[in-house]
Amino acid sequence: MSTVIPDIGSRPQSWFNAQGLVEETTYLRILQPRPVKHPANPVLVADRPWEGTVVQLYSPDVHYDPATGRWQMWYEGHPGLVLLCTAFSEDGIRWTKPALGLQAWRGRTDNNIILQTGYTDAHCASVVKAPTEKDPARRYKLYYWVGPAWFESHIKPMGLAPEEAAEARERIKAYTANGHYVAFSPDGIHFTPHLAKPALATSDFNTTLFDERTGRYRSYHKIEHREPGWSERRRCMWMAESDDGVDFGESRLVLAPDAADDDLARALGGRRAEFYGIHVWPCGDFYLGLLWVFTITDVNPEFGMGWDDGRIEPQLIYSADGIAWQRMPVREPFIPVGPAGSFEAGSVYSAGDRPVVIGDEVRFYYLGVSYTHGCTEPVHSPSNYSGFGLATLPADRYAGWQAGTHEGRLTTRPLRFAGRELHLNLDASRGEARLALQDEGGRPLPGFGFGDCTPLAADSLDCTVRWKGGGLPAPSGGPIRLAFALRQSVLYTWQFR
Repeated sequence: MSTVIPDIGSRPQSWFNAQGLVEETTYLRILQPRPVKHPANPVLVADRPWEGTVVQLYSPDVHYDPATGRWQMWYEGHPGLVLLCTAFSEDGIRWTKPALGLQAWRGRTDNNIILQTGYTDAHCASVVKAPTEKDPARRYKLYYWVGPAWFESHIKPMGLAPEEAAEARERIKAYTANGHYVAFSPDGIHFTPHLAKPALATSDFNTTLFDERTGRYRSYHKIEHREPGWSERRRCMWMAESDDGVDFGESRLVLAPDAADDDLARALGGRRAEFYGIHVWPCGDFYLGLLWVFTITDVNPEFGMGWDDGRIEPQLIYSADGIAWQRMPVREPFIPVGPAGSFEAGSVYSAGDRPVVIGDEVRFYYLGVSYTHGCTEPVHSPSNYSGFGLATLPADRYAGWQAGTHEGRLTTRPLRFAGRELHLNLDASRGEARLALQDEGGRPLPGFGFGDCTPLAADSLDCTVRWKGGGLPAPSGGPIRLAFALRQSVLYTWQFR
């Protein structure tokens, strides 16, 4: 029986999609870098009367338009009722809140509010700019949760004043059932709600993206579920798809906590783990996601699951198809909470859509809150504080193979490729890296052994490997193996070009 030789062409290879290509590693560890939090954090806080004391980037998005250089953010203000607002920036760090004149708040329209629904908690807006939409009036799609059937039972725990409850009750009449509704916009500012029915009849958390790989809309949302062996229902992640972004198919379960999640939760002083949300984006020929892991420490029988207490932090996950997800070797927060007293001391929630790539930098926006999930203070309590943070990571440095003082080796299976050069994303600033090309039997090709390779000893997102033998052998010459020799260095990606 012949062995199929993988053909990777010129596709970039990383820890996420190259594991099937790696035949052997010795003296290497997997490094999971964390993004570095920006010194200007928090980059946006509540400083307008209609925002109350808490703003939320709980699911809403941050978009960057390379054609105009303009940044736009959609976020929630909480003066009691939820208000969806928008802000703009020239650099993604300093944000302005323009007086749009669109929505009246306490008799005035000099604010940046673009939508009010009467819902009283996080209505989890998700903004999608779909490149295939033919109707210019539907260029932007806004998904947001409203809970008319849920509303009355939650007035007390939300701490609404009678006049606030009356205003919310009046606004929420326009909505017929619990779920995520969709609104359309030509410009990301002026939105027209589609109120016939919810686009997604799911619970409050949802993030929707347009997946350019499949040409379809994908919604990832939270639904309570009980797995065999669980004594209670838990929050889990489900997914549904749509061709037009309005009518979604049946939801399927894609992520549920396992024993390792529960073990970690108990090690942190909690009772169990649940999954509260997720943000997903295509990355090359695979998908990455930030999974909100909820470490439940206490429950509130008076108000139910909505006030389970504990910390929420995002963990990095990956998938070949966005459906079957895999966890990282070490399950630790990708963006951890901050120190005591900070705006992010209680929980951290990632922002929707996907990180923004600017040159060689990947930007992750997130919401930090000073309180944990089960906080029973009214949402506009002066004890509550929140803000939006920014954390950055060098391009494609989500995970890497790291070697220490002793030389580490990584050898691939035989493979075919397309290209005349081999490029690496590599940090060898404290050591060096060499690369050999081998035949199917593991013998070095003439002129392409470790001793023929010019040592790489720098930190570079894109360095080219050179040998005494010149450029790469012709791809038609048969399959080859790659053999990396690393010392005090980290290999993140490789790519033939």
